[in-house]
Amino acid sequence: MVRRRHKTSQGKLGKIFKKCQFSILSLVTLLLILGNEAIAKGSSEGNFNDVGTLWLLIAGSLVFFMNAGFAMLETGFCRTRNAVNVLAKNLIVFCIATIAFWLFGFRFMYGDSDSEVFGQIGLLFNLPFPDVIPPPDLDNVSDLVSKPNPFPENFGKLQDMWKGRSFASLFFFQLVFAGTAATIVSGAVAERIKFRAFILFSFVLVGFIYPLTGYWVWGGGWLSSVPIQFRDFAGSTVVHSVGGMAAWIGAWLLKPRQNKFGYNPVDDSFSGQEDPERFEPHNLSLATLGCLILWLGWFGFNGGSAKYLEYVPHIITTTLFSAAAGGVATVLLSLAVSSRNVTLLSIINGILGGLVGITASSAYVDIVSAVMIGAISGLLVLIGENFLESLKIDDPVGAVPVHLFCGFWGTVAVGIFANPRSSEYVIENYSQATQTLYQFLGWIIVVVVVGILSLITWISIGILLHYLEQSSEKTSSQRMQGIGRSNTQDDGLFRLISDLWQIGRQGIRVSVEMEEKGSDSTAIS
Repeated sequence: MVRRRHKTSQGKLGKIFKKCQFSILSLVTLLLILGNEAIAKGSSEGNFNDVGTLWLLIAGSLVFFMNAGFAMLETGFCRTRNAVNVLAKNLIVFCIATIAFWLFGFRFMYGDSDSEVFGQIGLLFNLPFPDVIPPPDLDNVSDLVSKPNPFPENFGKLQDMWKGRSFASLFFFQLVFAGTAATIVSGAVAERIKFRAFILFSFVLVGFIYPLTGYWVWGGGWLSSVPIQFRDFAGSTVVHSVGGMAAWIGAWLLKPRQNKFGYNPVDDSFSGQEDPERFEPHNLSLATLGCLILWLGWFGFNGGSAKYLEYVPHIITTTLFSAAAGGVATVLLSLAVSSRNVTLLSIINGILGGLVGITASSAYVDIVSAVMIGAISGLLVLIGENFLESLKIDDPVGAVPVHLFCGFWGTVAVGIFANPRSSEYVIENYSQATQTLYQFLGWIIVVVVVGILSLITWISIGILLHYLEQSSEKTSSQRMQGIGRSNTQDDGLFRLISDLWQIGRQGIRVSVEMEEKGSDSTAIS
């Protein structure tokens, strides 16, 4: 009976893989055809604006497809009883990110501003229609003459930074980056976060926290200006470290899943016994597929960030080598340490760590440097996993070691390995030691600010949900189990802060009963 089920499961996975393979090949073929046509047209007209915009859309589509990779990865790493909830979070997070980034985030991150700390404050924007002039005797649609795509008012800096790209393509590309930062958080808080808490936090992260630090680096803010000249080509800090830090704060506040590290949420103590088999990933086939999808999407993630199209092949190549080195380094270290066997989970995260590590410098380094960056990233993943376990921080998918720790290394590696001859790497009065120091300090500043804002946001959301549920008829006594109020007998401000802290933590975590049954046993809430 078990074998028959296993064969059936393998058959279904085989069919899914074949369908995905066919879809990916079809997509790549279509994009190549469209790309060749655009290149031919651009070459004949001596104008590569259309090609740059098309590549940005293709790269953005690859990054958008990474959402499927994150969904497969997280679902495969988590337990069966929470699979549907995990998929729902990964699906809705990009919907939330789209609205939040349109309403607040994009203008806050890239709108014209006289301040070097804060971007433009304002609500949403509308897309201008392309300015197309039809000739008097129009016989063919291809005879249309187009002017440069107009930008909305107050986006002049963005237009200067990305010459030759359309506004709509830039918004789309930056949107999928913002969505990635929110998706990173999902994995670290999996299996015990309230669905509503995750949605609210994702909105605040994409609408306000991510754009704030993003403006400092990519929007013309103070970190990218002289004298600091902080450099982050495609987001080791701006995307991955921001998402990784928000994820760490969330996982720390939630504490581990029930019985993980012996944690008992009823009395908020580590008094129980852990059964490691209870927390084994339920489907590593899905996780492996997710890793490969993410690897493919990363070519667009890094390659799309190139301002000069001539650098795209170089960027994709360094990205490839860094990922490969991360996977190999993870295997070698696991074999070298006798007490640790090589696991598929570690290989997957080693590859992803290599991808995160090269993201900040893929246009600035050669292949040898890319291999070194990827190899050290793979080692950091294993070290980071053990470090989090020593702190009893439960990260089901390894999001914090991959995105935060490797994001740190990738950021610092810019100062160590970057070649100042790269046209993408423009630094005045370049000094390797000074630049490395600036990279380190810039990363520290970003993650500290993100950590503080994330902490305030998580606690505020928890307090809000707690009192909303208290006042609703759905709330029952078991909702109040778990993380209770402070045991302190002190009165005054300290007692109030302590109580709000406990209420905030309780408000973002599911009930004990729901966690025992699994999030899929009830309606998503």
